[in-house]
Amino acid sequence: LLTTVAGVHKYKWLKQSVQGLYPQSALLNTIVEFALKEEPVDVEKMRKCLLKQLERAEVRLEGIDTILKLAAKNFLLPSVQYAMFCGWQRLIPEGANIGEPLTDCLKDVDLIPPFNRMLLEVTFGKLYAWAIQNVRNILLDANAKFKEL
Repeated sequence: LLTTVAGVHKYKWLKQSVQGLYPQSALLNTIVEFALKEEPVDVEKMRKCLLKQLERAEVRLEGIDTILKLAAKNFLLPSVQYAMFCGWQRLIPEGANIGEPLTDCLKDVDLIPPFNRMLLEVTFGKLYAWAIQNVRNILLDANAKFKEL
C-alpha cells in the first residue's frame, strides 16, 4: 500500500499535466504523448531517420567545403565567381526548375548532434562572409568607377 501511495504521488505532476491543471508547452505535450503512447515505438525506424539526417548534413557540409575551396582561388574570373554565387543561391536561367532555394542550412537536418549542427552553421557562415565580401568589393569598384565618371 505504501509503494502504491508513493507511486501515485510520484506521478501526480504527470497526471495533472495530462488533465490540464498546469499550463503546458508544446514540448511538454509532445513528451507526454510519447510517454503515454501505448503503441510500440519503432526504434529501428527512428535510428534510420537519424542516420539519413546525418548523411544529408555530411553531404551538405562537403558541398559547402568544395564551394569554399573554389571561392578561395584568387585566379578565378569574375564571371566564374558570379556563376558560383548564383549557383549557390540557385539563381538559374529561366525555364530550368531545380526546386526551392535552400533557406536554412539546418533545413531537414535539425536532429543531428550539436557539434555537427554548429560545424554546418560555421561553414555556412564562412560562405556567407565570402559572398558579402564579394558584393562589398563589387560595390566599392562600382563606386570608384562612378566617381571617375
